[in-house]
Amino acid sequence: MKVLLVHYSSAEPGVAGGAESALRDQRKALELLGHEVTPCFEHPANVSIGYDLIHFHTVHIQLGLGVLEWAQKKGVPHCLSLHDYWPFCFDGRMLLAAGDQSCAAVSGVCDGVCQHHPSNSHVRDLINRSPTVTFNPYSAEIFERNGIHISKVIPHGIDTGFFRPDPSKRVPGSIITVTAWPSAATKGMHILNRALKEARLKARCVSGVPREQVRDELQTADIFVAPSCYEETFCLTVAEALACGCAVIGSAVAGIRYQVERARCGILFENRTSVQLAQALTELANDPVRCREMGTTARAYMETHGTLERMGRDYEAFYGELV
Repeated sequence: MKVLLVHYSSAEPGVAGGAESALRDQRKALELLGHEVTPCFEHPANVSIGYDLIHFHTVHIQLGLGVLEWAQKKGVPHCLSLHDYWPFCFDGRMLLAAGDQSCAAVSGVCDGVCQHHPSNSHVRDLINRSPTVTFNPYSAEIFERNGIHISKVIPHGIDTGFFRPDPSKRVPGSIITVTAWPSAATKGMHILNRALKEARLKARCVSGVPREQVRDELQTADIFVAPSCYEETFCLTVAEALACGCAVIGSAVAGIRYQVERARCGILFENRTSVQLAQALTELANDPVRCREMGTTARAYMETHGTLERMGRDYEAFYGELV
């Protein structure tokens, strides 16, 4: 099958965020199964090569929703991945203010009270005319409750041969977090800083580096922390930490909650609650045996459920339905 992956940005990891890394992982997953995959960062009408299906990723930024409307009118087999909640939330993260308060849409439906304006009904109608993908069932439920149909839930897979444990590098008791946007309140570094102060511990924050360096840093860590303050649709760094054999402490937001619950190798804390995070950090920092056991369980989970091949097979089956 010939697949066109359309996204607004070609930025490299270390400069861009999780969506760009996920796009590269998806390409590799499909190519491993023998499919021909072409990334596209412009209007697909300008592409001269042939393709069987277009997979749109984040297109509303820069490219605009006209590309989706074009595919619908042309009758081109296609689907759209939803990396955040922009189809019904202009901000995309369901926040009231500065990343420190969630809006009504998280547990109910959008009430129009937010720091931005809700997306209009035209956007929802347009999205609902296309097959859609998101990455965990908790986010899928939020989308559906707020009027966005989800056709398929396909969790991200990663290169578990690249992201792997290296016991020779492990530093007992070491704590790490990884984020492309450490200054954004949505990523929860202020919550982590408070928790570290309360627990009298230290952690390293890795940001703006190539994925090779992210892997090298993860291989040194006993504990990985994901303190996000909004309902992440996945959080790729959690998957990478699990694959490297880290025990994970994460906020109980959609994508992080899904991975930690499924892998059964970490601790969840209530979103934005630094006291609970401090307790979890203290608990694991004082129990190296439990950290190692969690890390072993994490790696085993990723080898079974978090591989590129598993993700590729899921997309292969979904594309078959669309074509």
